[in-house]
Amino acid sequence: MGTMVTFPREKHASGEQMRFPDMKEEQDREILARILLENVANWVADKDRDVIVGMDMGGGGATRPALTDEECAELAKAGAGSYGHCTIIEPVDLDLYESYMYAPLKMPEKPAIMLSYWDMNRGVAPFMEGRVMVKALCPDGIESWLVISVPVPNFYTCLEGNCWGWPKYVCDEMSVEKDHSEVVYEGKVRLSMDFTPGGLDDATVAKLKAQGTEGGNTISFAIDGGTGCLMRQGRGPVDTNPDKNYFVEWEAGMITTYMRPEDKFSRMLPDPCVTPGFWQWAIGRGGGPAGGMVKVK
Repeated sequence: MGTMVTFPREKHASGEQMRFPDMKEEQDREILARILLENVANWVADKDRDVIVGMDMGGGGATRPALTDEECAELAKAGAGSYGHCTIIEPVDLDLYESYMYAPLKMPEKPAIMLSYWDMNRGVAPFMEGRVMVKALCPDGIESWLVISVPVPNFYTCLEGNCWGWPKYVCDEMSVEKDHSEVVYEGKVRLSMDFTPGGLDDATVAKLKAQGTEGGNTISFAIDGGTGCLMRQGRGPVDTNPDKNYFVEWEAGMITTYMRPEDKFSRMLPDPCVTPGFWQWAIGRGGGPAGGMVKVK
């Protein structure tokens, strides 16, 4: 008998859902997590809705003014933005790669692994996230990145991710630095990226700039009762347009990737794994409609 209070009633004093502008402390982000989970679950269950905008947190998809270069530069002075590395790796074990092509996904024309690792730098609730992804051909004809392993620093984003089909796990430590970024799990390095700038020809640098990151074109199988709903976090390759970001720093070079041997996907990496990649510090300009997720049919 008794009462257990997880979140005090005054957090919902108006009887309404909290919004991101209301977030003042870490606990508020935890509350927002359960709201996001409920909103997305309701959307997944609604067979008449194929798109959710801003996770139904308001805004209605209205066009927002984009930040100017001057505004972005001021934000950069304050340390705003996200930082991290990105590289694409050619898999060496295609049988293992194909095992991730869950129906209705199929092998793409050119199988590839993308590894990115970001310090999102989100103020009240600081956040880092690594993403191990394999390219897949979706039933709508778009090639998207299927997320297969995601280190995160806390349990509420871990819960969000696993409900939405991102296999997240909570790390001991996460660090993102230009020369060396790593994930520590159970006291040992589980993933690392070492960056050596330069050494690439102009064509390779241009290719890296053109490919950008995975933003707007990842897919996963969200929980849908006893099955999964294939959904894309974004609208596809169109969302990877580099013009949507203001780059405070962008530098190409070689990235040496390590994944612990216990993780089966590490067998898809060459040994040693040294591939072209880049380091960037970017500020999102905003502008255009709010981001959304789409059911892939």
